[in-house]
Amino acid sequence: MDEPTPRVNFETMQRYHGKKVILCCQINQIDNGYVRASTSDKGEVTIQGGSSPYEGHFIEVVGTVVNPNTIQESEHTNLSDNFSKFQRFNVYVDSIY
Repeated sequence: MDEPTPRVNFETMQRYHGKKVILCCQINQIDNGYVRASTSDKGEVTIQGGSSPYEGHFIEVVGTVVNPNTIQESEHTNLSDNFSKFQRFNVYVDSIY
């Protein structure tokens, strides 16, 4: 049986080195296959390996934590540019840890 994939913010993703996670973030910059993004708890992450286009400013990334601030993307979901629940995501993550 597969382990459930945890939803994380910057602080909690540190616990999952080498593991698959789900991270909600705001895109700041896309450069040569790398995405620089802000997390709901105001951390900065790099997402590498995305193959499908990013549409808008907010995404939910499924991927493997490579190091304390990098995720190797498996897939992502584009969220609305007006994703009003971004800060609530952090409250949700904090409540489960």
